[in-house]
Amino acid sequence: MSYTEREIERSQARLGAVLGVNREPMIGDNNPPTPIDSAKEAMTELSAFLRDNPVIQSPEEAKNGGAYVERTRIALADMETERKAQTEPLNTKLSAINATYKAVREPLESALKLLRARLTKYATDIEAARIAEANRLRAEAEAAEAAAREAERLEQNAVACADVGECTDVGAAIQNADEAFKQFGKADRQAAVAERNVPVRIGSVMGRPAISMHTRKVLVVTDAVAAVTAIGLTDKIKLAITQSAKDFREAHGELPAGVTEISERSM
Repeated sequence: MSYTEREIERSQARLGAVLGVNREPMIGDNNPPTPIDSAKEAMTELSAFLRDNPVIQSPEEAKNGGAYVERTRIALADMETERKAQTEPLNTKLSAINATYKAVREPLESALKLLRARLTKYATDIEAARIAEANRLRAEAEAAEAAAREAERLEQNAVACADVGECTDVGAAIQNADEAFKQFGKADRQAAVAERNVPVRIGSVMGRPAISMHTRKVLVVTDAVAAVTAIGLTDKIKLAITQSAKDFREAHGELPAGVTEISERSM
């Protein structure tokens, strides 16, 4: 519960006595400030104290600082109490709504995940077979190209020999080269078609775009020590390590090597 008007006035009076503050009466003093008003006022007062006291150097300053600690704690607690009173009914209703949908969504998402995994395996197997076939056809096309280039060389050689009077079958050489390039073109087209058809596409029965495999980049930690050495021990990495260390201690009863526990003292 938040402070009553009497409790607020008494708290302010005690703080005023500690700080030696004598405030002139103002319009609205008969109405208790809201927790937010009190927090704003506490922020103004605390900011002024921090500005005027960059270092605590005397018992009097420490006493005043302690009073501001109490004042700020009260303001924060009252504001949090009021916030909870307003948000808890909404959060309760929101939780009930989310639970209703979650009860159906999570099993459905799990089933969908299983189906996608099975479709991925199917598509991966089919694509692997298609890649193997495309590679075979591409190898045949490369062999056909090599044969065509050789036939072309023999054709050019036969023409050159005929030009100097040697008796060569130029017509046969030309015909062989033409046939070889025809076979190469056919093999190259077959390989190109096979390569284009490697991705598996599952047609939609609802008029939507076809379902197909997609590639995404995934970061994989292969050497954590080398990664941390390069990146540095950032706050995010520290947080991840300390959280994992807590899980490790729960599982093994002790902290992992490289992580220790210390005691910190503060006001």
